Amino acid sequence: MFIGKYEHILDSKGRICVPAKIRDTLRQNYQDEKLILTCYEKNYLVAYPFEEWLQIGQKIRDAPNTKDKEISDKKLNELKRILFSNASEVSFDRQGRILIPPEMRAKAGIDKEAVLVGVMNKIEIWARDKWLEFESKDHPDLAQLTSFGI
Repeated sequence: MFIGKYEHILDSKGRICVPAKIRDTLRQNYQDEKLILTCYEKNYLVAYPFEEWLQIGQKIRDAPNTKDKEISDKKLNELKRILFSNASEVSFDRQGRILIPPEMRAKAGIDKEAVLVGVMNKIEIWARDKWLEFESKDHPDLAQLTSFGI
């Protein structure tokens, strides 16, 4: 499980150092260091371990067979297009860095300073200013959401 937040600076080529703690979690829990990077929210990027990415693909393939009538074919097709067209496989270099493609950096507004956030089965990559803005907001619904025992 990925946890914590880590502030890092992108180098001039758009590479960011992924903390050793995250890389260790990848090796221990997924026996792999391959990540799939995608952008489906405008505020941040999401990096999934390859195994998690395969599970997402399977869930999307199975979605039309579910009894969930709230998921229309149109919405599902939009999700597929956005999620998969923006996806890119990234690998670590010897220094533990990944290259964030320029178009993804632009979509998420990541210029120089970034925050990597561990969110259970994925890692979010935020522009530092957008992360600070998110953190500073009130989140009134959290008490209700956490009422199930955490």
